[in-house]
Amino acid sequence: MRIRFELRSWLRLMGAVAALGIGVSWGHQAFASVIWTFDLPATALASQSPPYPTVATITLSQTGQGVQFVVDPNESSSGFVDGSFVERLDLVYAGAALTAAALQVDSGPPADLSFESNPNNMDAGYQADVFHLVIDYPSRNDPNRFNPTDVSTFTVLGTSLADFVSFATANSKPSPIFGVISVTAYSLEGERPTPSNWVASVPEPGTALLLLLGLGALPSLRRRTR
Repeated sequence: MRIRFELRSWLRLMGAVAALGIGVSWGHQAFASVIWTFDLPATALASQSPPYPTVATITLSQTGQGVQFVVDPNESSSGFVDGSFVERLDLVYAGAALTAAALQVDSGPPADLSFESNPNNMDAGYQADVFHLVIDYPSRNDPNRFNPTDVSTFTVLGTSLADFVSFATANSKPSPIFGVISVTAYSLEGERPTPSNWVASVPEPGTALLLLLGLGALPSLRRRTR
């Protein structure tokens, strides 16, 4: 039990370092930001042959309203074919309970938010450390669906980057992770079938430690934005 507790504490710290330590900027409105890269299939490790092309990146930025997400599919990936679209995001979350009204769509396709208090029902069999948020996009036949050439920008109001430093895990799959992206009609050569769920891994401890200098930035930035 002690070993498991220490491991979970270490992973939580590494997630915090990663989320708080990347990319601090100053301007008219100060903010901190971090990038999640979805480039591993949510399948058994034994069946994987990385590296894979990046499916999408998500940039999280702290603003005065909350955390803004910029979801940018990698349209240059050969996996995107005619009929491909982004269906859903399932993201770790450790803040206060939210309602659908907490989602502000800033640009791009429409979306809906669902706060999930059950940590065991993440996509692809993952278990969240605390809670998770599901962002649903329009279905295949909707003209407003999230195509690979689109960019989705939304803000989760009233939240901070510290709310997104937890993680999720699954047995024999890439772990720990920040979230899962679900892409319909994604097809890579040599991958039959190509998985529709892809994950963003928490950085290795060595990488995360390089970000420690940024840990002190967020408190001061939050004071500046008030």
